[in-house]
Amino acid sequence: MHSQFPVSYQPIRDIQFEGLHLIEASAGTGKTYTLSSLMVRIFLEKYLPHQVIATTFTRAAAAELKTRIRARLVEVQQFLEPFRNVLEADIYQFALQENDPLKQHVLQTFAPRIAYACERLKLVIDQLDELFVGTLDSFSQKLLREFAFESGKIERAKITEDAKAYTRQLIHDVLREWIQAQPQPLIDTLYMVGGLKNVDYFIGMVESSLNFSSAQFKLPNFPEIEWAQLQQWRQQAQQIELNCLAEYFNLDGAHYSHINGTSFRNHAFNKLFSESLPQLLKTLIETENLQVFDAYFSSQRDAAFKFLDKLNEQKIFKKCPADISEGFYQHPTLLQLQRLLQSLQQTQQQFEQLQVYLKAYLCVEVKKRLPQILQQKGETTFAQQIKTLSDALKGEQGQRFAVFVQARYPLILVDEFQDTNQDQDDMLASIWRHPQRYQKGCMIMVGDRKQAIYGFRGGDMLTFLNAYQDIMAKQGREYKLIHNHRSVKELVEVVDTLFQRQIDFGEQVIYDPIQAGERPHPALIDDHQINPAPLRWLQLVDSKEQATQVAWKIQSLLNQAHLNQLYLQGETQKAIDEDDIAVLSRSHRQLDEVQQALQHLGIRVNRPSKRSVFDSPIAQDVAALLTALLHPFDEAKLKRALLSRLFGFDLNRLLALEQSPIGLSDYMQSFDDLREMWINQGFLVAWQQCLNQFEIWQQLVITQSKDNERAVVNLRHLTDILSQHSEHVQGPQNLYHWYLKQLNSPSDREWELEHKLSSEAGVQLMTIHQSKGLEFKIVFLLGANKSPSNQSEALNFSTTEIQLPETGQIRTQRVVAIADKNFLQDTEINQHQQRAQAEQNRLWYVALTRASHRVYAVFEPEKGDKAKASALAFWKNQAEVFQHIYSADEACLQERPATLRAAKISQDLTLAAQPLPTQRFYARGKTSFSYLAQHLKHKANRMDRLANMDQNLQQAEDELELTQIIIDERPVSQPIAWIKQNFPKGALAGNFLHEIFELIDFQQPDTWVEEIRRRFKNTYQSLWSDLFSLYQQQFPEQLQAEQLLYQWIAEWLQDVLATPLNGEFQLKQLIAGQYLSECPFYLSLSDRVLAMQRIQQLFEEYDIYMPELLEAKSARYLNGSIDLVYFDGQRYHIADYKSNYLGADQSDYGAEQIADSMSLSSYWLQAGLYLVALHRYLRVKLQNYNIAEHLGGASYLYLRGMNGQAQQGYFYWKPNDEFILRLDAILGYFSEDKNQKIM
Repeated sequence: MHSQFPVSYQPIRDIQFEGLHLIEASAGTGKTYTLSSLMVRIFLEKYLPHQVIATTFTRAAAAELKTRIRARLVEVQQFLEPFRNVLEADIYQFALQENDPLKQHVLQTFAPRIAYACERLKLVIDQLDELFVGTLDSFSQKLLREFAFESGKIERAKITEDAKAYTRQLIHDVLREWIQAQPQPLIDTLYMVGGLKNVDYFIGMVESSLNFSSAQFKLPNFPEIEWAQLQQWRQQAQQIELNCLAEYFNLDGAHYSHINGTSFRNHAFNKLFSESLPQLLKTLIETENLQVFDAYFSSQRDAAFKFLDKLNEQKIFKKCPADISEGFYQHPTLLQLQRLLQSLQQTQQQFEQLQVYLKAYLCVEVKKRLPQILQQKGETTFAQQIKTLSDALKGEQGQRFAVFVQARYPLILVDEFQDTNQDQDDMLASIWRHPQRYQKGCMIMVGDRKQAIYGFRGGDMLTFLNAYQDIMAKQGREYKLIHNHRSVKELVEVVDTLFQRQIDFGEQVIYDPIQAGERPHPALIDDHQINPAPLRWLQLVDSKEQATQVAWKIQSLLNQAHLNQLYLQGETQKAIDEDDIAVLSRSHRQLDEVQQALQHLGIRVNRPSKRSVFDSPIAQDVAALLTALLHPFDEAKLKRALLSRLFGFDLNRLLALEQSPIGLSDYMQSFDDLREMWINQGFLVAWQQCLNQFEIWQQLVITQSKDNERAVVNLRHLTDILSQHSEHVQGPQNLYHWYLKQLNSPSDREWELEHKLSSEAGVQLMTIHQSKGLEFKIVFLLGANKSPSNQSEALNFSTTEIQLPETGQIRTQRVVAIADKNFLQDTEINQHQQRAQAEQNRLWYVALTRASHRVYAVFEPEKGDKAKASALAFWKNQAEVFQHIYSADEACLQERPATLRAAKISQDLTLAAQPLPTQRFYARGKTSFSYLAQHLKHKANRMDRLANMDQNLQQAEDELELTQIIIDERPVSQPIAWIKQNFPKGALAGNFLHEIFELIDFQQPDTWVEEIRRRFKNTYQSLWSDLFSLYQQQFPEQLQAEQLLYQWIAEWLQDVLATPLNGEFQLKQLIAGQYLSECPFYLSLSDRVLAMQRIQQLFEEYDIYMPELLEAKSARYLNGSIDLVYFDGQRYHIADYKSNYLGADQSDYGAEQIADSMSLSSYWLQAGLYLVALHRYLRVKLQNYNIAEHLGGASYLYLRGMNGQAQQGYFYWKPNDEFILRLDAILGYFSEDKNQKIM
């Protein structure tokens, strides 16, 4: 279906920001420039950054896009500033002379309001951090977090890094269960025919099928094997006497000369009857019948079944008298043999079908069970998260959710749209392409169907085509970018001519003619000529010479450059060097060969790292340092850290240190101090201190070494990774164990691959997939006429027509099946082959559009007709011979060129490593109460009490070590229960108690003991060990100790839930739907710097005094999680669980003591922030919301002191409404947020 509007070729000027828009941007046509220009218009004309979403395919692309958007905004803002005092009429005149389409449009649109445009751009630049630019995966994560209530998917699942391990384990489990459910003869036979493989054999196939989770999976029928028929084989075999046919198969037999030599070459007929068939019959007679299917007899079976096929076609004889052939065909022995072989062949086919069934069954079962396994583990994958989001958007409740999302983010821009999979597109369509709402927002999809090359990851051209059909049916506008700015005019013309020889790439991808853009390029001067023949065909005589010829050709080019015969002539002259040349291939094997050949010639090579940073030596040293920091008094661990490259000790220096009077004590003390800093202030503060204190950056480069930069870059990379992950785990031990886990299983995930060094240079080698989006001066394409490998693919992709139940429309759906020609129909196989061919055509389109100046297409010798239509030969060999003024054949070199380049003098560069800043910073532009509390600056009148604290006491992460305060000496009048007094202290214990209250059902106390036991055994084994050991020391004679301990903790929970709060209300009265555990919130802030002084002054006005807090630099967001939000029948309240130990007596947990503890720990600030978050949420969610009627207060539950009695173990604070409103105003939010109407 076509749009009722004509296609536009000027999206920067023509697009209007409502409805649906599709921009098709061919390679090199300035897509990023267009997107950044459109963003400027969006922000100037309609929306602010916090209302816009931009997604792209990779995190690197997202980072680049955001940088380009900021640069374009600054450029336009600076361009407009001089026009503030220019007359409107003159501005229109300037606009007519402006070549930049964006600047021209802005001048024409805002000529009467230039000052407004300048101020608006300043505001946008200031707020640009609010713009979300990321992958669709990270966007789905953002939606599920922000709209937890609306989606109905309130879950705290973490993105797993063990998805492959779970898949592997599931394959193992499903396979084991299936085997146990089948009869033993079936399993034995399946094993003999090679149908039972190890898990590794199936994992690639299963993971590929998971990429197409929305597709229809074709499951074959389970074959019915006739076991009774198998029992007759031995008797049938005993009755067959092959010697009765000796005249036909013996070499000197009377009728052997009539055997068809074409069908049975090299005496195959004689070998069949004298070797193969006797072995099969003997096996059937002497062994178990099914032994005949062993792999040992595969050649015999193949020969027998080939004979059976010829027998059925009656092609055994050639020029044979009828009586001889009929005598053979009707011979009783032959008829018996034919029946037996037919039964064997039928059974073998049934077992082959069984193998297909088993593969399909594994795919279907793993797909079904994986979400359940992940849910049990509290984890998820990005793909599963997208699926969860798609499911949440279905039905009536789902559409309410979609309305909220679209109201919050009315405009979305989806880059690389051709690579979206079906689940991703379903999610986007539910929100921004809904039939009743698509005109209320704006969706801009940007991509190039000719560059859809990620089918192996789940990208599917069918998804794009269905989406295109949907867009056009909803009056969507289509735009095309057709000016190639990447390549020089001559190369654009010759490549365009080549592709126009066959514009149908397959799968409804039609090539549009491309023109050269206006971007100026330096001229490539080749032997005093301007770039003669930018497209060159290098025809090899022998395919084994490819690597050598490419290396020699590159050497020849570099020789020309050395002689000033090959250079780029722009404003200055620049010789071509290794960095300007790239070699692209479909396979890593070909690149390996070229890399070896280039290095043999002494030519530098730059190849994208495929090594994980966790696989580097410095990663092991970091692990040793982390181990020593957590065990500072373990001499062996400390010595290992000192012997690492980070400290640079050798054995002599270490021995000298040990023999000195001080020995290792200074290092032990320093490491212990750093451990305390890590616990109290977080990883990054302690790590910065460690790197600076021991001058580790300087130590890494103290001696000259070629790997100095690699060591520094990898340490910086590991620091970033640890810092980022420390925000998502609780406590040093969890971060440490996570790091060790990565160290033991390094992967190829994008974020952990080694970063590129500034010194890395040379000929760039990469796959075509890796080169997408990149540009090089000169490109060599390996195997440019080579057909894809003939390795059979595990899955077959075809299509079927389905009717959508919602609309009744007919839509084409992807069908996935196990690739087996006996199971599939010819149309399904043909559809798969057409899909694969179409993707190959698109892959070579990407390859041929990477160069700016010249391409060398390397052709191997053609073998058969297939090579004449593969890769670039698909276009070159269409119809007549391809000829063009800018195309030429390149001759192979007959001998290795001499190396004329002078060896580059390696320059000793001083690598200066600056120490990390000592001031804490917020790189991510967000903060939380936990981070703020790390900056407590206590006043003098508080310090005396702090001096009396137990210095060894650890608290949970949000509970600072400020709580054990000795007020005066007094006798114990009513001790708290044993379990409350002796329950372990510290972060782990606090986390356990929080988790228990999150998981238990307040109305089902019978289930509490089992939940407590499960938590201890599964997650908190060390905590249980400490508690149980202490119990056994004090009560050695007690029977059933474990069960009693569990019961004591359950009774403790009962005390907490039975304590009257704020009157007579008890938490045990809450039923499902009236409370929410661990409620996350995420607030935007208006100020660049969170105004802590203003907040402090507000609290002091209301006679609440806390330690001073330092300013939170660059805080743009406030995030956190409220332990409990509940409704008591009148108002909404919050509760926060605290495991602080204030003393052994019940009187230590009175209201006054708890209030003092809250002041020292700044819990008043925490409570205020939580109440503001609840206030903002209720204002959006409740109709006729009134703060006086609906907002309650905050209960701080000091769990160790709660005994079911009023005024014991908790403090209830209900600040007046004015306080909440003033704190809300200080925190601030954008006026658009405040006024925005949620539909």
